[in-house]
Amino acid sequence: MEALGQRSVVGSVTSEKYLRVASISIAFYDYILTLPAEWRFYRSQSSIFHISLACALFISIRYVSIIAIVVSNYGYFSTAYTLQTCQRYYLVAPAFKAIQTMISQAILGVRTFNIARRNMRIGVALLLLYLFSISAEWFSDIFHRTRKPWLILCYWMFMNHSCTSANAGKILSTWFYYLAVMLYDIVMVTISTTHLLRYNPLSSRWVFFSPIF
Repeated sequence: MEALGQRSVVGSVTSEKYLRVASISIAFYDYILTLPAEWRFYRSQSSIFHISLACALFISIRYVSIIAIVVSNYGYFSTAYTLQTCQRYYLVAPAFKAIQTMISQAILGVRTFNIARRNMRIGVALLLLYLFSISAEWFSDIFHRTRKPWLILCYWMFMNHSCTSANAGKILSTWFYYLAVMLYDIVMVTISTTHLLRYNPLSSRWVFFSPIF
């Protein structure tokens, strides 16, 4: 039974490695593919010191996402960590994940606000929902986080290993993180869809085609 459990753990780790490599490959391919469009977007700005909100959010989500991927996978694949160095590093990846989510939700919130014709009441409601959502996400993402245990096969060896995080408590608080993210997205999509369904192309043409940022 113990040998079967060890094989199961090794198989799970191997699958995770393949999935991580696949996700890195897709992200790198997408980045290279969209570089020309990114350059055209930069050139369309009036000045490097006066970029639009859309450009600022684009730069933020694009490069924070890259940092999040690099930080997470470096901690996973690197074998240069000791217990002491991992203690200072294991929360970095969850923090960047939360920052990435904040930027993504800000983009969705600004888009929804513009689709709602910049209604101030809706704007205040969206802002309050955004603040509540990111507070819940940060709490659930960091709460009861600890270093992920090393492989069972290596528990008796004093050696350097990878550094990732995991839940320390009995309740998987990370589940609540994704619940908060999904609820926010559902509310934004519902508000946007409701206003788009009310759109009258004969009377609101210019409103519909106005920039979303």
